[in-house]
Amino acid sequence: MKQMNNNTQRAACCATLTSLVVLLSGCVAAPFIVGGAAVTTATVVTDRRTTGTIVSDQVIEQRVSYEVDQALGQSKRHVTVTSYEGRVLLSGEVATLNDRQTAQQVAAASLDVREVINELAVMDPTSMTTRLSDSMLATKVRSAIIGNSRISLNQMKVTVDRGIVYLMGLVTREEAQLAAQTAAEVSGVQKIVTCFTVESAEEVARRMQNVDSSNASTSEQP
Repeated sequence: MKQMNNNTQRAACCATLTSLVVLLSGCVAAPFIVGGAAVTTATVVTDRRTTGTIVSDQVIEQRVSYEVDQALGQSKRHVTVTSYEGRVLLSGEVATLNDRQTAQQVAAASLDVREVINELAVMDPTSMTTRLSDSMLATKVRSAIIGNSRISLNQMKVTVDRGIVYLMGLVTREEAQLAAQTAAEVSGVQKIVTCFTVESAEEVARRMQNVDSSNASTSEQP
C-alpha cells in the first residue's frame, strides 16, 4: 500500500460504524470541461481540492478501473474505484484472494495513485438488482448529507456496495462524525466505512486559501 506524504498534521481515517442507513442524490450546476473531464462550477467553488486535483481524481478512477479490468481478465468480479486526492478506494467483489491482491497491486502501481484502501470482498459478484439498490441507497445518503447544514457533500464522496456505505473526502473531525452519523440514520444502510482525510479547521482554512489561489491562476491562463 502506498502511504500519503503528510507535511501537515492530518490523519487519514478508515473506521467502520455498523448501523441502518442511507440515501441520496446531489445538486448539480452546469458543468464545464477541464482537460476532457466535466467539473461543475458549484463543486469548484466549495471543493477543498483544486480544479486540477478534481480532474486528476476523475482520470485516476477511469484509469484504475480499466487497468484492474485488464489485469483480472475473465475472472468474475464487480470492482468500484473511487479516488480522492489520489487515495484510491477499491470496493465490490472479486472471485479469489489472488484477484483481490492483484487489484491492489495494479491500483498501487497506477499513475498518480498515492494510497490504496482495499475493501474488496472475495465472493460472487452482486446481482444487477443489488447494484440498483446500492445506487438508490447512495442517492439517499447524499440527500441526507445535503440536508444537514453543518456538512457539505462537496467535501466528500459517497460509494455504496452491498449496503455498505463508504465515505471519502477531506474534512474536520467534527464533519467526519456528523457525516457518519447522518448516513447511519438512513434506512437500508448495513455498515459505514469512513476513509476520510481529517484536518483541523485551521488547516482546512489554509488549504482553501491555497485552492482559491490555484483555481484563480488556472482560470487566468489563456
